[in-house]
Amino acid sequence: MTSMEPVQILLVDDRPENLLALEAVLEGRGYRLVKAGSGRQALKLLLEQHFALVLLDVSMPDLSGFDVAELIRSRHRTRHTPIIFITANSKSVSQVFRGYSVGAVDYLFKPFSPEVLVSKVDVFVDLYRKSCALEEQAEALRRAHDELEARVRARTAELANANEMLSAEIAERRRIESERAELFEREQRARLEAEASNRAKDQFLATLSHELRTPLNAILGWAHMLEAGQLDADASRRAVAIIRNNATIQRQLIDDILDVSRIVSGRMSLEIRPVAPREVIELALDAVRPAAEARQTTIAARLDEGPPIMADRDRLQQIVWNLLSNAVKFTPKGGRIEVELERPDQELRLVVRDNGQGIEPEFLPHVFERFTQADSSVSRRHGGLGLGMAIVRHLVELHGGTVSVASEGTNKGSRFTVTLPARAAEAGDETADIEGAARSRGKPSLHGLSILVVDDEPDAREYAEIVLRQAGADVRTADSADEAWRAIETRTPDIVVSDIGMPGEDGLRLMRRIRQRPPGEGGRVPAVALTAYTSAADEHEARQAGFQAHLRKPVDELTLLRAVAAVARPPEDGREGLTH
Repeated sequence: MTSMEPVQILLVDDRPENLLALEAVLEGRGYRLVKAGSGRQALKLLLEQHFALVLLDVSMPDLSGFDVAELIRSRHRTRHTPIIFITANSKSVSQVFRGYSVGAVDYLFKPFSPEVLVSKVDVFVDLYRKSCALEEQAEALRRAHDELEARVRARTAELANANEMLSAEIAERRRIESERAELFEREQRARLEAEASNRAKDQFLATLSHELRTPLNAILGWAHMLEAGQLDADASRRAVAIIRNNATIQRQLIDDILDVSRIVSGRMSLEIRPVAPREVIELALDAVRPAAEARQTTIAARLDEGPPIMADRDRLQQIVWNLLSNAVKFTPKGGRIEVELERPDQELRLVVRDNGQGIEPEFLPHVFERFTQADSSVSRRHGGLGLGMAIVRHLVELHGGTVSVASEGTNKGSRFTVTLPARAAEAGDETADIEGAARSRGKPSLHGLSILVVDDEPDAREYAEIVLRQAGADVRTADSADEAWRAIETRTPDIVVSDIGMPGEDGLRLMRRIRQRPPGEGGRVPAVALTAYTSAADEHEARQAGFQAHLRKPVDELTLLRAVAAVARPPEDGREGLTH
């Protein structure tokens, strides 16, 4: 601030009428008066702005004037700012002494004489202006000194450069000639690399278009026949199964692309918690077994028991699922896949072995690279984007492990080996893995539960409503945060299932408002976030806002029901809800 700018004075009092009184006394004197209704607000303003003087009330509910003064004096920027205490409380010597001890320059008792206050303020404002003027003069002197030194240095450099330029010009010409040849060679290499990169990009985009359009064609075709009523009951059931299967393929493609984006940008993170490896592998086996059975492929598993380890449950299951799906894809009809889980020497070793088409030796070093496939031609037999094994490698390395592949060649099968550190979970390690804990149970019943579904998308809202209602729940719906709030005020639900991204007030703000309600009025109602925002940071933010579970769209019926059942508390517990 310069000495010519209007002087700012900070008025701090938790009572608005006192602030108005101070403002009335000091108005018209050319000061800029800034008001703060609490100590915390005053400290924030002092961090952002410069003040010539602080008029500070002693007794405030959040921070007392003494506490505020101590914090002001503890900060380098404000330690010299004058403070005048104004109070209507005790006039004891000890209180006055404490005021001066924490840095006050004066102490006024209410009621005070306006003339006295004005005269004291004028004195400190005058001192502040003189201090600013001195600082300006000192700064001007520093600038003049620096400018003079800069001129001397510049002139000296000019003389030195003049001597150097003569010899440097000759050397520069020689250097330019040699660099010209080198640049020409580098430009040719860069052009070849750019052309190769463009070809790879075009090939990837063509593959992506093919992989997305193929399932979309099946979805649209069968959906059209269903809509037209051209199918009998058996054909309709087959159509639904085909649509579901192709939608799952599209979801997996999108998930793989998003995972690779997180890997490239360095945003891939793990949620480490106690995990039972055998249970995770069995869940992955259950997920791929229908595809294996359709190809008459046998899956044999030998899984050692053992204590839980510290890992990311979902990412560990993704590793196993990718390896198993890859084995099923490249194992011919009637083939065999073997899965082994061992624990040698404080390690966890997972081996997935198949007797399928194998891998050619020249392709083995590239198996875990992004967008690489042994057969990337238009006539290839197997689909995919070439991302699955790259994601496996990155997830394994994030866990501190390694992954390797071996194959004796074409039609001789392949063996993938994942090795992870088997740090056992300690007895005290616990986690609120609501979704994971619910995976191993059957389809739950929600009879007796009142559930509020909040989603601005009608189709998503209707889907959740039907799934929950078929499980026995009493379901109400809302298409916005405001409508949800009114529904809660009318009747507190047992559980809230809410979208995050909604126009106006989003699901996070809604949940924070709910958590501010008293416990008896739904302040602790269990909540599930059902959202397309799927990153680890999004899940963390949802849980911080008050959600107990975070489900990623698209979500299947069983996952939704199990997550809702996992957060539900018995109706007889009242309206307290479940917190984690």
